[in-house]
Parts: sequence; structure tokens; C-alpha cells
Amino acid sequence: MLRFRKLRDSDLTAFDLEHAALTGLLPSPDYYKETLARGDMLLVIFDGEKPLGLLEMAAEPAGDKPPCAWVSRVLILPELRRHGLGRMLMALAAGEAAERKLWFLTGDIPDTEEAAAFAEAIHLRPDDRFGGRVLLDLSDVEGLRHG
Repeated sequence: MLRFRKLRDSDLTAFDLEHAALTGLLPSPDYYKETLARGDMLLVIFDGEKPLGLLEMAAEPAGDKPPCAWVSRVLILPELRRHGLGRMLMALAAGEAAERKLWFLTGDIPDTEEAAAFAEAIHLRPDDRFGGRVLLDLSDVEGLRHG
């Protein structure tokens, strides 16, 4: 059964993250610890004890006209991509942003076809009102619904 949770410091010792396949796709083995130490949020998908994917959102909003929730990483194990897990993470991030009274999600899109297709599918697009920065307007979250 899949579980989605905000990673906490106590989870760093509760789960064997060091040997997880997902950890091998991250920039460093200390990624989880470093991210939480900065105060950023990690939403992680678990299947039992095994992490399958994650989303990182900055603690502080980006920009000010209006401020946006900054999603800096969405990562799913390659064999599990294209099953809606990324959409689920983005939907949870949208809920978190709305709780913070932030009505836009923004971030960088890696320069890959797969990342560009995901961004397009969830309606994360460049917006001229924000200097071409990619945005997801949370007043129109149709792209986050599966199907």
C-alpha cells in the first residue's frame, strides 16, 4: 500500500533511506538530511518501507508579484513513472501551497523530453506575467487530475 508523507527528521533513522534505490538518484546520500536542515519540505511516497518518489518544496516563497511555492525536485523511480505518482505529489504540493496562501507553483523543468511532457501534462507552463517563469495556476488545477 502506498503512503504519502512529509518527511521528518525522525524518519531519517526510521527508514533505511541510505540503501534505497531512490537515494541513488539523488545528488548526495545526505540529501534528505540537508534538505530538512534547510527547512524545506520533502513529500515522499513509500511502499511499505521503500521510498518510491519524492517532491521537494522550498520553505520560503519565490518572487513577490505574487509569491509562488517553489518546487525544486520531483523524482519517481524510473520503473514507476507514468502511473500518476508525480501528479499525486504535485496535487499534495498544491494543497500545501494553498495552506500557505500561495496560489501558484513554480520551479525549474529539467531539460529532458520526459520532464517537459510531465510539465505540459499538469499545465506547468511559461507565463509572460512572470517573465516567462513556468507556473501552475492553482485556480485552474485541471492538469493535476489524472486522466
